[in-house]
Order: sequence, then structure tokens, then C-alpha cells
Amino acid sequence: MVRVGLIGCGTIGSRVALTLARKYRSVARIVALHDADPSRARSLARRLPSHPPVVALSALLRRSQLVLEAASVDAAAKVVGPALRAHRSIFVMSVGGLLINRTWQGLLRASRGRVYIPSGALAGLDGMKAMALGRITRATLTSRKPPRALASAPYLQRRGVRLAGVKRPTVVFHGSPEAVVKAFPQNTNVAAALTLAVSHGKAAARRPSIRIRVVADPTITRNIHEVEILGDCGRLWTRVESRPSRNPKTSELAVRSAIATLERIFGSAQIGT
Repeated sequence: MVRVGLIGCGTIGSRVALTLARKYRSVARIVALHDADPSRARSLARRLPSHPPVVALSALLRRSQLVLEAASVDAAAKVVGPALRAHRSIFVMSVGGLLINRTWQGLLRASRGRVYIPSGALAGLDGMKAMALGRITRATLTSRKPPRALASAPYLQRRGVRLAGVKRPTVVFHGSPEAVVKAFPQNTNVAAALTLAVSHGKAAARRPSIRIRVVADPTITRNIHEVEILGDCGRLWTRVESRPSRNPKTSELAVRSAIATLERIFGSAQIGT
């Protein structure tokens, strides 16, 4: 029985936890919860069959064998290192945190724990990983979202950019994956997943050039992500249109991707690369 601790008890974390408790109760048990808002964690605890305690982060790491992170980019960046040092596996939903601090990659080599990273709202990560075994010359991602999904981003607030009056698709950011994660921490896990798929395990000098565009588009109601990868074995192009979840900043596909990753961890069959 795998002991699971959950960090982040909001919409996504709660859905993943309830699915785990229902579908994988014979192999896993949620033993601890942690959230910046303890009342939200207590509310989820009452809905779970195991009624796990709400504990401090350090206590959660001690109690757990697998940590599920569903809190924030900053939380992911802070917890992945301690989890690996404690030889805990960690499932990171706020994938952008893995670009903020890359020391986890060195820690992973010495740890008995593993890092699980869902595809999120992207399609084609299997092909991207395969292409990365050779030479990738260029990787681009264009993320289009309704303005209200981007309006609270720190990058726009610092610059006094208001999207309420935007009438046509407008590029609000163009830059590197690391920069976009800091600029739009609640909107760009797809950029981080793409980056890790095509560059994980490569020395800095051999990582491909990756460019990200973020577009505020008042003409759409879905989140749209378009990826183009060029490499020595050909070209990969994907486009995903996903309706938002109850949280407009998060695609419903990203939520379901997290739930589907549970099958990779606890299920007996693995489909795809």
C-alpha cells in the first residue's frame, strides 16, 4: 500500500485525490494533506475515506512515500528537492516549478524516488521525447487563451497591461520557457512540459532553442496550444483546443492528464512512450 501525501487541495488536487481514493484504493492510501489554506485541506479530508490529517509540509514528507503536488509553481520548486533528498517520489502538476530550480535533476540521480510529470494540456510529448534522442533544431509553442485567463498574470500587472479592452488576438509575451514560467506561473505548465520533453538529460550547450508565445485572444473560449518541433528525423506539429476547467486558468485536459497519470503510476498497463 503506497502512502500518498497531497500538497494543494484546490480544484485539481481534490479531483486527483478523490479519483485515487476511488479507483486505486487497493494499492494507495492518502495519509496526509497540506494546503496554504488549512480550511480547504480540512474540507477535502472530510470527503476522503481515509480522513487524512492536515499537517505541516515536513510532516507530510515523513508520512508519505509518494507526494502529489497540485499547489503552485513556487510550491513545486520548493518541495521537489526535499522530497528527493528524503527518497520520496513526487508527482508534479505545477510543472513550471521544475524550470525555476533545476537542482532536482542532480538530486534525482542520487535518490530512490522518482519524478512523475503529466503531459498536461499538450499532445505529442511521446513524439517529442523520441525526436529528442536525435537533434532538434527548433521548438516553438504558441499558447492562446481568453484574456480573462491571463489578466492576473504578474508579468502583465507589473507592466500595467489591461486586457479587458482587447478586441483582437494580441501577443502579450515572446521569450524563453524559463521567462514565461516566471511571467505567467499559473498559465504555462505546457511550456515547462515541452521544455523538459525535448531537453531533459541534455547538457545546457546541447539543449535546443525553444521559443514561447502567449496570445490573449478574445475571439476564443478554449485554451489553444500549438507546438512545432523540427529535427533530424522530421517535423512534429500538434494543436490542442481544450475548454477551461472550473478554474479558467487551467485546461480541463490538464486536469484529466493528471488523473490519467495515476494509471501510469498505479496501473498495470502503460500505453505510449
